[in-house]
Amino acid sequence: MKREIALLHAKSHLYNARIVSARRIISEAMRVCGTWYVALSGGKDSTVVANLVRDMLPEVPLVWSDDEWYLPETAAYMERQTNLRHIRTNAQHTDWFHISGDWNGIPDYARAQGWEGAFIGLRQEESNRRRVYLRTHGPLHFAEINRQWQCNPIHNWSWRDVWAYIFANDLDYNHAYDRLDEIGIEPQNQRIGPLAVDRVLGLGQLGVLKRGWPGLYNEFVAKYPEARSYS
Repeated sequence: MKREIALLHAKSHLYNARIVSARRIISEAMRVCGTWYVALSGGKDSTVVANLVRDMLPEVPLVWSDDEWYLPETAAYMERQTNLRHIRTNAQHTDWFHISGDWNGIPDYARAQGWEGAFIGLRQEESNRRRVYLRTHGPLHFAEINRQWQCNPIHNWSWRDVWAYIFANDLDYNHAYDRLDEIGIEPQNQRIGPLAVDRVLGLGQLGVLKRGWPGLYNEFVAKYPEARSYS
């Protein structure tokens, strides 16, 4: 049903206008900055951004930073990518969850490579916080905190636009979404990402993990018992 709805939506004028807009934003980004990467999370949004950018910058590198805990489908998806840099960063997502990596964050790694800009799959529809951020700064801006250009070419896309692009272009995607379909998570509520980020915990993602991937859930809460309060 999701595929059928998405393919029907792909015929709409609104969807095609958003593709034109995204490509225009990417073109503008290429004019203001010469060295870019794509922040790839394994989620549907960064999948679409990576494809849009690679249509115009075929050799652009993809960067995935994991938090030690990720879905098996995400690992399989990443193995299928080309020109992917897999890194681990220092992070403290909660008071009880801390990982130690080689980098302070993806921007830290990017600066070491000489990359000046990041293509990111943020969308206004996802949360009020992202809506305010993107409307304040626009889809292309210099992020002072990270000291790099940031481009969000699908900033105004809906989840229907994202799936329309994936299915209409027959893109490879993270098949964890198929599992989310199987356990009854509505498309607009489907999230793929780190397990222990505060804002993700608050959305009930550990409850989803418990239903869809009980073995991985049991491993996670065995190591971090505090997480049980979120599921």
